[in-house]
Amino acid sequence: MRIVPFDNTKYSVTAKELVDEISRKVPSQVQIDVLRETFPQGQVKGHLFSIGSLQGEAGKSLKIDIDPRSPYFMKGQDFNGSDGVGGIVKILMEGRNMKLSEIKKMFADYLGETSNFVRQQPAENPVKVQINWQTPYDSEYLYKNSEGQVICAVRKYLVRDNSGNPVLDTHGKPKKEFRQFTGNHPYPRMPDVRPLYNIPNILASDTIIWVEGEKCADALNNLGYTATCTMGGAGMLTKKSASQYDFSPLQGKELILWADNDNAGKKLAELVQELALNANAKSVKMLTLPRGKPERWDADDAISEGFDINGFLSTPNNVTKHNINLLDDSMLVSRFTGVAPEQKFIVDSTFPLGVPIILSAAGDAGKGMLTLDLAMKVASGASMTSSFGANVTEFGNVVIFTAEDDEAEMHRRIQRLDPNNNRLEYNHELRVVALPNAGGVFPILQQIHGEFTTSAEFERIYEQILQINNLKLIIFDPLASFVHADVNSDPAAGAALTGLMSKIGSETGASVMMCHHMTKVKDDAVISTPEQARNLIRGTSALVDGVRCAFALWQVDEKSAKRQCKELNIEYQRNRCFDGAVVKSNGVAKRQVRKFVRDLNTGLLVDRSEDIEQLNMGTNRDNRKTAIYEWIGRCEREGRALSQQGGADSLINRMSDADAPEVLNNLSQRVLDGIVRELITENRIDKYSFSTAGGRKWLGTTVGVMSRGEYEATTARDNI
Repeated sequence: MRIVPFDNTKYSVTAKELVDEISRKVPSQVQIDVLRETFPQGQVKGHLFSIGSLQGEAGKSLKIDIDPRSPYFMKGQDFNGSDGVGGIVKILMEGRNMKLSEIKKMFADYLGETSNFVRQQPAENPVKVQINWQTPYDSEYLYKNSEGQVICAVRKYLVRDNSGNPVLDTHGKPKKEFRQFTGNHPYPRMPDVRPLYNIPNILASDTIIWVEGEKCADALNNLGYTATCTMGGAGMLTKKSASQYDFSPLQGKELILWADNDNAGKKLAELVQELALNANAKSVKMLTLPRGKPERWDADDAISEGFDINGFLSTPNNVTKHNINLLDDSMLVSRFTGVAPEQKFIVDSTFPLGVPIILSAAGDAGKGMLTLDLAMKVASGASMTSSFGANVTEFGNVVIFTAEDDEAEMHRRIQRLDPNNNRLEYNHELRVVALPNAGGVFPILQQIHGEFTTSAEFERIYEQILQINNLKLIIFDPLASFVHADVNSDPAAGAALTGLMSKIGSETGASVMMCHHMTKVKDDAVISTPEQARNLIRGTSALVDGVRCAFALWQVDEKSAKRQCKELNIEYQRNRCFDGAVVKSNGVAKRQVRKFVRDLNTGLLVDRSEDIEQLNMGTNRDNRKTAIYEWIGRCEREGRALSQQGGADSLINRMSDADAPEVLNNLSQRVLDGIVRELITENRIDKYSFSTAGGRKWLGTTVGVMSRGEYEATTARDNI
């Protein structure tokens, strides 16, 4: 794509403020209409407006983002004025040859009173000296092949003014430029194949540290490590240029990536990780940079400040990717010995710790109140039951990002949940970010020109998140407000989002809970199973499949809701009774359907399953016991025996069978276990085995074919 330059006119800060004000105050639809009028030859596809150039030719060379939610609204690929003039102003300047004063007048109705702008006066500071290949260089780094022969010399030039003083960047460091000299060419020339730095030592070492520049590499090499870098750093190595780089010396090596502390460094490290694994590196470990370090902090800075390099390189929370080698003994099952790592939950047997979680429900169900209540209990440090019916088991700091509720509404909700102000004595911190009062929503994930990426604002906020110790829970409510990509229909977008959430969970150790919507059902439709609820969670299968846990809430039908309210002796209201369940879990979880009833004083949905079960223990329990006994006998006679727990033939998993007694609907495993124990104590049923290796697990009546050893299964299950 051709880069479209502006004229060389420079404007003062006042003019840039005017440009920013125009972009901010003129309604987005007005800007889009002006764009289309300016370029009638343009075409719209999705969120992109395509035109040949800013001179108005037809074509697709220039693409302009017209999604008002995007931070790149009215900006185009490779067009962003370095003089501070961009967006709709740049479009009008180029497309209609308008002056800034004319554009200001055009949008005067939207701007109100705005300061006059002035042309910027020439700077009085000394002028930067132009660097060429004849300029004396400050450092030289030699790239050598496996035999120690020089392939390329990289020379570093400090940028100086006409007085000979180094010019500093915004971080207070000297600006520098690099030139590459290959072979005997007197002029700068990149080699056709760009080698890694320090190849002879790479080949002689098992573990290699990659850093962004030669200076950092030499600083580590001087300490006895083996370090390397890629030629040209973040400015030259891109996905498009990757084929020009040779990563083959890393084959079979353990690579450690130490990125510079900025977005460019992180993205470069991620690309190097991919390329190293493609070159059959044994493993690649991405170092998690220490919290609180300044922007652009690197290995050379670390050494200068006496940083513990060995401790940093061996930090256990660094993420390592391996190339799989099935012939390596490390793949053998014998490595799984001793006590297995404990699975920790933030809510017992419901929400795992340190993983992405989806909480899904229809609009107006009360997801926000549920998550707020959970957040307050996690931050309190006091042992208590969550509104989800299980105990809160992890306590620590919490962050909530809410995109829809402002501070006033959050204050009202918090006061309803905590009228006695116990929150003033919490053991941990709960940070509530009401985005309507903080300038609006920022995207976590966005799709720009076909690529998924995080936004600069989120990167800045995430750096702050990483500095919060003992973080246990991060909440994004609702998910749709934070994602500028089509997770509802694009599987790649769903996979990118859940991958990002998994990374956040891994790096912070916190559960990352995303409040999400369910697809609306017809008025007469009834959700009766967790499987149905799971299928109604908005988004592609990649979204639900990519999280470790998904919990769904759905409104029960009117008849059932009225019955529940009557049983609990409470007033019936629409939207008061909900069912909920874990509909996806990668580990152990309570999967039975839970009964939620709204507390009218707080608006909070509360799990009342145990209360309802206790109320039904009387006559209903006898009916259920009879139904289970008859069902066990019927399945026994038909050759499809039931088991008490576990597997596809367990009582709780077979309750969805067409012939399962209706009176058993939504019983918990605990209630089923109690009824089975009673039937065994009464000598009405027993447990039997039908294989030499299997235990006694199959339920049958004490007067049936199992008791006589005459049972014949109609299925081909191995354990029968």
